[in-house]
Amino acid sequence: MQEKKRILAVDDNPDNNAIIEELFGDHYDLRTATTGEEALQIAHNFRPDIVLLDIMMPGMDGYEVCRRLREHPSLSETKILMVTAKGALEDRMKGYEAGANDFITKPFEEDDILESVEFFL
Repeated sequence: MQEKKRILAVDDNPDNNAIIEELFGDHYDLRTATTGEEALQIAHNFRPDIVLLDIMMPGMDGYEVCRRLREHPSLSETKILMVTAKGALEDRMKGYEAGANDFITKPFEEDDILESVEFFL
């Protein structure tokens, strides 16, 4: 049997993490985090194939989490999708500079996030 792909969803809003769990929980090995610090700790042990990462979080924001993931040798190739309400070009550029692979703007359509995850996996 093929091993399930691993997804780490990071959002300080538990409702958003619940939506991700509903969409991906049955078909992927899914972990969630509500802070940047928690996300980094989980990522180092869990080794996700893809990270769905909110930008605006208290404490460490998504840009910093993204940079730190890219700096870690075993996580530097992990796919990172920023899932955010910040859709302005300058926000996207800042995310790409931090190492994001792509963006999904909230509120998102379920099909959009499903297709994006499938594309990168």
